[in-house]
Amino acid sequence: MTSGSTSSPAFPRTPAFVVILVALLAVALPRLMVVGGLPTTDEGFQAYYAQIMHASLAGGHGLPDTGPLMFYSLLVNWVFAFGANPMIALRLVDMLVAVAAGYALYRVVEVESRSRLGALLIALLFLFTMNHPTFTQHGFKNSIHAAYLPLFTALWLGLTAPANATARRWLGVGALLSVAVLLRETFLPLMALGALAVLVGHGTRAFGRLVVGAAGAGLLITGAILAARGGIAATLEGYRDAGLVYAAIADKRVEFFFNYGGQALREGTVALIVAGVGLVVTLARSLGGSWLTSLPRLAFWLAAALIPLIEPASKIGFPYHFGVCLPGLAGLAALGWRNACEGGPAMRRNLAAGALGIALLAMVIPRLGPLSANWPQTREALASFQTGDWPASFTEKTNYLLAAQAIRQATPPGGTVAISGFMFTLYPLTGHVPPAPELANLSATLIKLGLSGPALRDALLRCPPDVLMTTSRTDWPGGPDLLAAVRDTGIYAQVAEIPTTNDRAYGAFGGLVFRRTEARACTHGSATGRSEAPAHRAATHHNALK
Repeated sequence: MTSGSTSSPAFPRTPAFVVILVALLAVALPRLMVVGGLPTTDEGFQAYYAQIMHASLAGGHGLPDTGPLMFYSLLVNWVFAFGANPMIALRLVDMLVAVAAGYALYRVVEVESRSRLGALLIALLFLFTMNHPTFTQHGFKNSIHAAYLPLFTALWLGLTAPANATARRWLGVGALLSVAVLLRETFLPLMALGALAVLVGHGTRAFGRLVVGAAGAGLLITGAILAARGGIAATLEGYRDAGLVYAAIADKRVEFFFNYGGQALREGTVALIVAGVGLVVTLARSLGGSWLTSLPRLAFWLAAALIPLIEPASKIGFPYHFGVCLPGLAGLAALGWRNACEGGPAMRRNLAAGALGIALLAMVIPRLGPLSANWPQTREALASFQTGDWPASFTEKTNYLLAAQAIRQATPPGGTVAISGFMFTLYPLTGHVPPAPELANLSATLIKLGLSGPALRDALLRCPPDVLMTTSRTDWPGGPDLLAAVRDTGIYAQVAEIPTTNDRAYGAFGGLVFRRTEARACTHGSATGRSEAPAHRAATHHNALK
């Protein structure tokens, strides 16, 4: 979104079908290979909110008034209407969204590199890296790639804006940036970077229009969601509660940053080297006064690559947090290509293309085998997609499916469930939901109650789920207190144990399954009315599919 580039001749854009083909090869293909992977944790959190949103909307109750905005979950909640395996469906939808975001990023790289060939090689390398399972697992892990789509579109509109760009363009850029932040709230610093770039490169009038567009879109969408939810209090509480949970595990922040940052670094080494070379080339051209891109443009991409580190440094970091650095690194690589090749001899361009080609092969070839090894499992999962269930042969491979099986067997039709240890995946896997939003994750409930076992016991007695599962995870505080609170209620009997093991996926996610032994009505205020009806409807709908 910065200006200041020296003038250069127009270059022919890559045909759309070529860009689509690149996106399919670098984004859809690696994602498709693993779309049938076993259930994971983070996608379950997103899927849970989509599940309760669909149930509530289908019942005519508006949106459930719980948790953060969860805009992406709202946009995809419709997948629960078809009776197919919702986890696979959400992954496939996320794959298509990622393809569209890949298309947009390709166009951005093309603008910055001013080269068809350079854009092709750089986009292939970075899109393949960004969509590797290290950063995306099996898909629908988070809303990052959904937020990329409006973010990259806004970036392309800003980078290609002429000096006399219309007000409509800048209003649109602001609106797109706002949508990106609503989809992924931690993109707010990137939005601020874009706004600053417009202010520096295009002046106060364009900046003002961008702000108006962002404010208008943000207020309109947020207002509509809050109106459907019935107020703002629960939304603010959802963000506050998330902060409390992060604070409770803050002692792991440094450990996570270096462990998972190192994992992301190992997976993105090739991309990082290419971006580093691009940075060095651009700076080297600047020393001779012959560079083709301005200092603000270089600073923009460098900031875009570094700003994402704020999130893993300020809460807890996983590889996908670090993966958000990759688009900024792609911009640096594109600047390097332009400074190295534009206006230079053909030999220089050929050498740069050869070096990038080698880098691309070094990234792709070692990963083709592991990716293709997932296809037999994916093919089996897709074969049972329309049944709504996972293949029976998958159950013994993961604690998630074992726990889901035990919970389904213990839960009466239309019954309610509560989980712990952030195992939200068990809700879409079983088709059941909690009796009250506050009991969706008993570990988080315990943290919010100051790790008070008696307080959790009282909360369970006020609104007891039919079945609940404790956790053996040690990375969440209060495990023994949670188990004691369940037993102290006197209304639960253990019916199953999911043991910890090293032989299954998520083998550390064990725990005990309890079933309620006496009838007891939910007297918790927020568990009645609009919260209870969607829960019952969701459970009934799932059981009707069996």
